[in-house]
Amino acid sequence: MDDVRVHTGTLIADLVLPGAASLKERRRALRSLVQRLHNLHFATAQVGPVDLRQRVFLAIVDVSGQTAQLRERLDEAERLVYDSEFEVAALHREAGGWTGSSSP
Repeated sequence: MDDVRVHTGTLIADLVLPGAASLKERRRALRSLVQRLHNLHFATAQVGPVDLRQRVFLAIVDVSGQTAQLRERLDEAERLVYDSEFEVAALHREAGGWTGSSSP
């Protein structure tokens, strides 16, 4: 293994569920979205305040050995977010990479 390439991508989604009357309703919708993302092997974490009734901040992360594949995967995650019950107030996308070489 001469070269190692790691590309990471993160989406930070600011999501709003205007009709949520309780934290329970918001958690149900979030659980559904997170499950769909996990089914496609994305890592997720709720970030920011967890006690907001109609709003949630969700980090979605993926790792790939190829930039093009990472871009496609992040596009797929974005589609799932926009197709969810939530309104997307903001979506921040960030990608980075690391290249290293092994030496004997």
